[in-house]
Amino acid sequence: MACERRVYPLLGVLCTVVIAAGACRKAPEVHVARVARASVEATVTGVSSGTVRAEQIAELAFGAVGRVREVNVHLGETVHQGQILAQVENGDLKSRLDVAAEELTRSQRLSESKAASRSNVIQAQGAYDAAVTAYDKSIIRAPFDGLVAELNLEVGQLSQITAVIPLAPIRLVDTKPRYVRVEIDEVDLPKVHVGLPARITVLAVRREPFRATVRKVVPFVSSIREQDRTSEIELAVDSEGLLLPAGASADVEIVIDTKSDVITALSKAVLGRGKERYVYRIESGRVRRTPVMVGISGFSVTEIVSGLGAGDELAIPSDKAELKDGLAVTPKRS
Repeated sequence: MACERRVYPLLGVLCTVVIAAGACRKAPEVHVARVARASVEATVTGVSSGTVRAEQIAELAFGAVGRVREVNVHLGETVHQGQILAQVENGDLKSRLDVAAEELTRSQRLSESKAASRSNVIQAQGAYDAAVTAYDKSIIRAPFDGLVAELNLEVGQLSQITAVIPLAPIRLVDTKPRYVRVEIDEVDLPKVHVGLPARITVLAVRREPFRATVRKVVPFVSSIREQDRTSEIELAVDSEGLLLPAGASADVEIVIDTKSDVITALSKAVLGRGKERYVYRIESGRVRRTPVMVGISGFSVTEIVSGLGAGDELAIPSDKAELKDGLAVTPKRS
């Protein structure tokens, strides 16, 4: 009995401490988002960053064996179609070409004066064409206007002909406006069509996005990655006169629908999936789980069709507080 009399007072003290601790616990602080009338966009984004691409890229190499005699360009230099970029030692090939040209001219003159048969002209023409081909193989010319993006040639280096070239002697990238290629999720394929507007951010150039337009949709689903099936699309970019660097990463956001002057809420404040969507509305210092019906939705803003009105305040979920219906909170308004 003596033991029991000692236990009861101790339990009473513990209960008092627990109650006091609960009463003193501060209501968690939550950030507030205000419901407002605004414009909203439904968008589709790439499953990963897209890539800036050039219309033409050429890996240029010699077609003849020899030591490099001259390299006429530098890395990053702009060149023009037909410009000679590099040559191997080809003095003998040039002499052969000159002789073949003279022989062709002589044969044509003799044929016109009936002093030689037509077969002599055909033979001379064949020899000349072969000499031109051999000489051209000793020279690298620019096939189009472009930028020297890679240069792996030095004077005196031995040029060889191999089936596989580990490094392109010269890589040339055109200077035409760039386009972006990106993969989208297969479920988004029916939503995207040619002509839709888009925004493309190329951080290698600037943080502000460029305007773009969908120019091609490939109606094919890649199953290389079974858990991540995608389709490819291409976008023409309004780069505002800037030459975007080929190979740079590009974040893509395609606008598939827009609405103006509708009730909207921050997308991160709208929870649930499918038709079971809800928010935590702040009312008299407590959060109330409120079902809502949503319309179109973008990354940042979602249309609220019913359940909320302009001016309502919503709690933004965070790791600092587990939201539940009736929870007392301290709203933090920015």
